[in-house]
Amino acid sequence: MSTTTDQRVQIVTNSKIELEGTCVPDGNVFDRLLTVDVVKDIVHCVLDNNVELINYCLRPYSEGKIGFLGSHQRLCVTLRHKNRRKSLDFFAKIIPYDVPDQADYIITRGIFIKEVIFYKEIIPTLCKSYTGERWCPNCYKVKDNYLIFEDLQREGYSMRSKLFNGELVTAALTTIAQMHAASLIAENHLAKPFNKLYPRAFEEKAFNLIGKTGEWFNAGVNAAVEVARYLGLDPSSIPSVSLKVQDAVKASTKKSNVVSHGDLWANNLMFNNDTPPKCLLVDFQLLRYCPLAHDVSQLLYLCTSRSFRRTQEEDMLKHYYAVLCETLKANRFSGRYPSWSELVQGIEEQRLGSLITAMLYFPTVLMDENLGAKIMNDPTTYSEYVFRDRANIVITNMKQDPEYNNRIAETIEELIELASRLNELPKPC
Repeated sequence: MSTTTDQRVQIVTNSKIELEGTCVPDGNVFDRLLTVDVVKDIVHCVLDNNVELINYCLRPYSEGKIGFLGSHQRLCVTLRHKNRRKSLDFFAKIIPYDVPDQADYIITRGIFIKEVIFYKEIIPTLCKSYTGERWCPNCYKVKDNYLIFEDLQREGYSMRSKLFNGELVTAALTTIAQMHAASLIAENHLAKPFNKLYPRAFEEKAFNLIGKTGEWFNAGVNAAVEVARYLGLDPSSIPSVSLKVQDAVKASTKKSNVVSHGDLWANNLMFNNDTPPKCLLVDFQLLRYCPLAHDVSQLLYLCTSRSFRRTQEEDMLKHYYAVLCETLKANRFSGRYPSWSELVQGIEEQRLGSLITAMLYFPTVLMDENLGAKIMNDPTTYSEYVFRDRANIVITNMKQDPEYNNRIAETIEELIELASRLNELPKPC
C-alpha cells in the first residue's frame, strides 16, 4: 500500500454517504480527529499492510444514551484487501465536543485521561505476566481525546437488561476476578503498587466533591431527598450519610488492593451468546485502586435487586473467590493469596458506599436511553439536570416507569435503613 494518500480515498464524513441504511449528516463535529493516516494505522492493527482504503465515516453508535462520559461513535471503514472489497467497523469513544459543557466537564475533571493511561500503560503491565481469558476489549488507537476499540457488537457481544440474573452475575464476577488476579500477579513483580506507579490514573474523580463534581453530587443528593419524600420516607439522614461514599473509594491500608474498574453499572459490562456467556468490561474512566470487595460490591448493588442479594450473594462471592484463586494458581502466583475472610469483611465495609453510588447513579443510568439522550445531548438540559436540579425529572419518570420506580425506591429505602444503624456498620480500612 502506498504511503501517500490515494486519490480514491474519500473522507466521507464531509459529505453524505448511505451506510447500512443510516445517513451520516454533513459536518460531523469529530471529522478533524481521524485523518486518513490514522484510519490506515487502525486498519493495519486488524489486517496486513496490503490494504487500499476507499472511504470511512463516523456515525452515532446508538440513538439512545449508552454512556455518560464520552461520545460513542461507530467508525465505519470501506477498503480493498487482497483484491476484495470489505467493510470494517470500530467503536470510537471521543470527548463530546458537540456538547461543550459536557466536554469541558470531562476535560477539566481529567476523566478521559484516566482511560488513556489505562490502555496505554497499565494494560501492558497487567498483561505482561498474565495468561488467561481476556477481560476487556482490544484498543487499536489511543489519543488524549479519543480511543478506538474493536466493535464488540460485531463480535457478538451486547449489553443486557440493567437488572442481571444469576447467569450474568456469575459471568461478570468471573471476568472481574480474572482482572483482579492479573493485578495481583503484576504487582507481585513491581517495585511499587499501581497507584504509586501511575498516580494520575488512580486519582479519584467521581467523588472528590469539588467544583463541578461537587455540584453534580449535591444535585444527586437533593434528588434523593425529594424522592424519599415522594415515597413517604424520612430523608433527614441522606445528606450526611452520603458523604460516607468517600471512604469506600480509597485504597485499603490492611487489605489487598487491586486495579479496580470502579464503575460497574450494567452498560459497562458486555456479554456474548456463549453458554454460559462470557463477559468483557468496558469504560475504565473511573479507574480506582481499591480492595477486592469494591468492584464485587458495586456489581451486586448496581446490577442486581435486593432480593437477589439476600438469596444469592454468598454463592456469588464463593464463585468470585474460587475464580480468583484458580487464576492465581494457574499463573503460578508466588505472592500472598487474599483470604476468604478478607473478602467477606470487605463486602460488609463496602455496602454503604455501593448503596450511595446506586442512589446517585440510578436516576440517570436507569433512565430510558432515548430520554437520556434527549437530556444529555442538549447543552441546556444537560447543565440543568447534571449540575442543578434533577428531582422533577426523576420523580416524573418514576411515575411513568414501574421498573425505574422500583429500583430507585428500594435503593432509597435500603440506604435509609443502613443510615439508621450507621454506628454499627464496619468502616472501610
